[in-house]
Amino acid sequence: MENEVITLYRKFNVAMAADDVAQLSKLLAADFTLTHMTGYVQPRAEWLAQVGNGQMHYFSSVEEHVTVKVLSKTSWQVTGQNQVTAEIHGGARHVWPLNTVMTIQQIDGKLQIKQSVVTTY
Repeated sequence: MENEVITLYRKFNVAMAADDVAQLSKLLAADFTLTHMTGYVQPRAEWLAQVGNGQMHYFSSVEEHVTVKVLSKTSWQVTGQNQVTAEIHGGARHVWPLNTVMTIQQIDGKLQIKQSVVTTY
């Protein structure tokens, strides 16, 4: 199952870098939250809306390292370091070294991302 969890993490990063709201919607649990490096906990619908309208515009996400920790039979924690190029709220395009701690759960037989907590490294 570790490979499937890492694949989901990578699909998330590809979809984020493509501003692909439709794909992100499929990957995220209904109660997903994204905790930004500022500490702001953003609900799923708000983040997807901002990706969709360009307030959160991602250009690329280059993976440097990823690990998986088993939390239970149906829950995993993925920790990954990626160099993410983005333009946030109309600011300048910038590259951030982001450490993402993501909780993934199997819900109704399907892997979904429940939470993502992002800091810099």
